[in-house]
Amino acid sequence: MSRVGRAIRMATAAAMAAALAGALVAGTALGQSPPNPPSRFVGNVTVNGTQPPPGTLIEARIGSSTCGVSTVFYANGEARYALDSPALDPNSSPGCGADGSAVSFFIGGQKANETGSWANYRLNTINLTVTQAVPTAAPPAKTPAAPVAGSTVSSRPGTSLPLIEFMLVAAALGLAGVGVASRVRNS
Repeated sequence: MSRVGRAIRMATAAAMAAALAGALVAGTALGQSPPNPPSRFVGNVTVNGTQPPPGTLIEARIGSSTCGVSTVFYANGEARYALDSPALDPNSSPGCGADGSAVSFFIGGQKANETGSWANYRLNTINLTVTQAVPTAAPPAKTPAAPVAGSTVSSRPGTSLPLIEFMLVAAALGLAGVGVASRVRNS
């Protein structure tokens, strides 16, 4: 066999090996589909009729899974948010977006009145509001009745009349003992 023939066969074999390796790499890449895009939610934000401060946390949940977090920002004088909720991926975002999944929103940890539907083929505009119940004023505290002699009620928290009486008796006995001791010394 000539040197030229041997060189041609070796070059052909190397080219075939490179082509086969390229086909394997391409087949692996084609076998893995790209991840699904997220579902994007945008809108205005109000809490009890006022705009929350910039940086207030906005959270999207599907069931009990947190599926997107963002913060409030201001644009044209309005409190706004933009949040991407990832598609369902058992490895990186379990329990998250599948087409039509119900999405709950939380503003600063408080559940928003509105919910959304996960859809990554459109922009989801949802204006979020939180309305808290206004706490009612507690009834005024009753003024305690004046203590009755011998009762354990005191105007000072943590003390009672028997304790005070005991302390006064102990002090009186101590003074009496001092007086008796000084008489005994003088006699």
